Amino acid sequence: MKKIVEKIRNIDDKYKILFFRWWFSAAVCFFIAWGLSFGEQESTFELIFFLGLAMAIGNLFIFNPIISSVFDIKRRGKIANKKMSERTILEGVFYFLSECFKSMLAVYIVAWIYEGINLLINYIKQNPDNKIEFGIEPIMFGIIFTIIYLLLGLLWDLVIKLFDLIFRRKKNDVIQQEQETRSEA
Repeated sequence: MKKIVEKIRNIDDKYKILFFRWWFSAAVCFFIAWGLSFGEQESTFELIFFLGLAMAIGNLFIFNPIISSVFDIKRRGKIANKKMSERTILEGVFYFLSECFKSMLAVYIVAWIYEGINLLINYIKQNPDNKIEFGIEPIMFGIIFTIIYLLLGLLWDLVIKLFDLIFRRKKNDVIQQEQETRSEA
């Protein structure tokens, strides 16, 4: 038993966070889709909206604060959770809106993946297009949501890095021009 506990302690934090994000998103899917029976309705709009809203609120107020207090989260080479208590109001609002957008978008993409899987299964089995063979269930939803959420986070980090490179290059060009004008004078 001690060996198992030691192996779990030696696992990198990012893998532990991925596991907990999968578990958390599967739990939210279970309570929203099955517990509130949004998964049984004909229209998927309510399911996608309320599941995305629940994921956003859960990530903002439950998952992210707990994970940031337990693990060191590294983004762009820096520990990101050290700054959570040092944010300005504008940064907090931007963080809140971006987290809501990212969670809602991830749930929307997951819904499209489920739709694509169902269309593919219906095409192979020659069923009508509106038949649902692969319904929403928490384990697969958690896996797909975690992958999409991770990819959206990586995409966002890439955008930030590109903007940083562009603005740093412009700043360095301005500094270089100022030095050249001073040396000419």
